[in-house]
Amino acid sequence: MPRLVMILASCLGLGLAGSLQTTVGDEPTEGNHSTSALLSFDDLQRRLGEPGLRPLDVRSKDDYDKGHVPGAVWVDVQAASKLAARPGGLDDRQAWEDWIAHLGLKPGVEIVVYDDNRQLDAARVWWLLGYLGVEKVGLLDGGFSLWKNEDRPVSAEAPKVEPAAFPVAFRRERRATRDEVLDALKSKSARIVDARSDAEFTGAEKRSKRGGRIPGACHVEWAQLVDKDGRFLPVETLRAKFEEANLQEGEPVITHCQGGGRASVDAFVLERLGFPARNYYPGWSDWGNTDDAPIETGASEPK
Repeated sequence: MPRLVMILASCLGLGLAGSLQTTVGDEPTEGNHSTSALLSFDDLQRRLGEPGLRPLDVRSKDDYDKGHVPGAVWVDVQAASKLAARPGGLDDRQAWEDWIAHLGLKPGVEIVVYDDNRQLDAARVWWLLGYLGVEKVGLLDGGFSLWKNEDRPVSAEAPKVEPAAFPVAFRRERRATRDEVLDALKSKSARIVDARSDAEFTGAEKRSKRGGRIPGACHVEWAQLVDKDGRFLPVETLRAKFEEANLQEGEPVITHCQGGGRASVDAFVLERLGFPARNYYPGWSDWGNTDDAPIETGASEPK
């Protein structure tokens, strides 16, 4: 059996206990990190009420108040997104410690994040929590509407959470800066994966000063990786999509979109497929507004 297939068989479709282990970055923390776990509905329902499991709901507060997974804690994803997009925001340790304290996280607790937006908001929070140094964080395989439609348990009661100090330890190996992307282009040390739409990739749609793509970037739009209910596509389908983009097994990759969220969906899948993945979180909002950053436009040539 090819090694990549074995990696996929062992990594995808498992619960939190079967997630990949990743290494610690330039700021040491204790123990191993588990940041690409995917939890099924059945697994989550079976584990509801476990003190060592903390579901996080990243939908709107109004939707959360109407009903959520029992025991789930509401997360203000908009506040996190604004903080991350602020100049220097991804390096503001105190601001992140203030934000994360409200989640009341304790050492060893496993986190599973869910949304109702085809993983866009959940993946963003998944990536940010892993970047901040949360050791065990994954995604629920499907959105809340599907959970409710399947008559899974729902509660309108918000759990009482005491704020707790969480010592943020930025995991630099999960993030790429513009300079690091430029270095990767020169050294060919990593492939760039663009998670945006076709129109953004070709430059037909501009969301920044300039439109287009990073030279040589391969295009795997985030929406190709999940179905309408927020469930990730089958293993072989996901593998084929990245093979079609000419990514090689185990090749280091840097994902990006306009501002972090869509790139986080790609990064989650790539990590589970065995690719060392970093997220150029500011993405095209930074690159497309930097006059001397190289770009390409139009249809890409087959590689």
